[in-house]
Amino acid sequence: MGPGKDHAMKIAALAAALALLSALPAAAATYVVDPARSSVGFSGTNSGEAFTGTFKSWTADIVFDPADLAGSHLKVVFDTASATTGNAMYDGTLPQADWFAVKDYPTASFTSTAITANADGSYTATGKLQIRNVTNEVSFPFTLSLPANGPAEAKASLNLNRVAYGIGVQSDPAGGWVGPYIAVTIDVVATPKP
Repeated sequence: MGPGKDHAMKIAALAAALALLSALPAAAATYVVDPARSSVGFSGTNSGEAFTGTFKSWTADIVFDPADLAGSHLKVVFDTASATTGNAMYDGTLPQADWFAVKDYPTASFTSTAITANADGSYTATGKLQIRNVTNEVSFPFTLSLPANGPAEAKASLNLNRVAYGIGVQSDPAGGWVGPYIAVTIDVVATPKP
């Protein structure tokens, strides 16, 4: 076989490989969270009075592509000791054994098992939420802004039954003091990893 023919075959093989690669779906992007512009908050009632708080320390592993939801996933890990309300009494109670029990359970986490698209353009994340070593499946909708230039922003909210995770069940299992449902709000600003 002459050198010219061999060169032509190599070019043809390379072209075929490139065509195959271009036909494959692009890998979902990994996103890096901007902590200064992101927040995870919670709110509830105590003796009928509303309270709000935030987790000051948390990390998120986000891989997302709207064209490849099967390949998309997210995992968020919260430092339970970082929960703060700005109220000295509440902040002194939250770390205790009946509540977040931070010495035994220093983290809580959400790990997605599926992300699906909704007809209105929003998405739904389904996954395992673990708090105090109790794991339950939860689903919640979230909106997503994906500008061509600039960071992406996702917003979500969900209501959690604290009793289902063993939070405050010794001192207030019926929710007569602290309401049984805690609202969680999430606002994440992130950019694709280079």
